[in-house]
Amino acid sequence: MKIVGITKVRNESEIIKDTLDHFSKFCNAGIYVYDDCSTDNTKDICLEHDAVRGVIIGKHWDKNREEAEYKNRQVVLLEAKKDKPDWIIYFDADERIDWDFKGFENYDAVKMRLFDYYITEEDKNLNYKDRKWLGPEFREIIMMFRNVPGINYGIPDQRQVTLSRKNKRVLEAGFVKHYGKAISVKQWEETCDYYINNFKISDYVEKWKARKGKAIHTLSDFGNKLVTWDKKEKTSIFINNLKKRKKI
Repeated sequence: MKIVGITKVRNESEIIKDTLDHFSKFCNAGIYVYDDCSTDNTKDICLEHDAVRGVIIGKHWDKNREEAEYKNRQVVLLEAKKDKPDWIIYFDADERIDWDFKGFENYDAVKMRLFDYYITEEDKNLNYKDRKWLGPEFREIIMMFRNVPGINYGIPDQRQVTLSRKNKRVLEAGFVKHYGKAISVKQWEETCDYYINNFKISDYVEKWKARKGKAIHTLSDFGNKLVTWDKKEKTSIFINNLKKRKKI
C-alpha cells in the first residue's frame, strides 16, 4: 500500500519536526505540506525533512479563514494525488496517531477518536509530549482515506475530507492524541487570539474569548474531570452529544 501524508501548517516550528517524524512512520510514500504564510522557520524545517516530498508555500494570507481552511487543504490534496498513492492521511501539526494500521484494506476511510490533552499545574513546565492529562471527551474524525475520484475539500472551515459518493465504507479504529491545547501557555494564548481575530463565526469567537488566560486546566473545557490515556476507554464521552459510552 502506497500511503502519503498531507498537512496544512502555519508557524509550527516548535513541534513540526516531531510531527513529521511521527507521521513518516506511517506515510511510506512521503508527506506533502502546505505552508500557510508562516512567519517563523516552519517551511525550512519541512523542506529539510527527509520524509517531505514537497512544500507548497502560500504567498497570500487569506483573511477569510473559513474559506482558506478548505482551499489550502484542497491544494495540498491535489498535489499529493499526482503521486498516485493508494491511501492518504490528513493530519494537523498537533496530532499524533495511536493505531496498529490493521484491517483497513477493505474500507474507503478510517475514522478515529480524537482526545484533547491539557496543560495542568503539575506539568506546565514540561515538554508537551510529557503531558499526562486529557479530557474524557472525544470526537470522531476521518484521518485516512482511499485515493479515489471525488474526494475533496470544498466546504467553509472544512477539516475532514468529503468522501466520494461511491466510496463510503468507513472503518472506526484507532485514536488520535490532540495536543493543540497542550503545547505551551504561549501557544494557547496565540491560538485564542487567532480565532478571536480571524474568524467570523460567532461561536468560535466567543468560545476562544472565554478561554483567554486559562491555559492551565483542572477540568476539561467541557467541565469534566481529566483522565489519563489508559483510562480513556472507560470514561469516554462522545463530544457531539456528551452522552457517556461504556466502550469505544
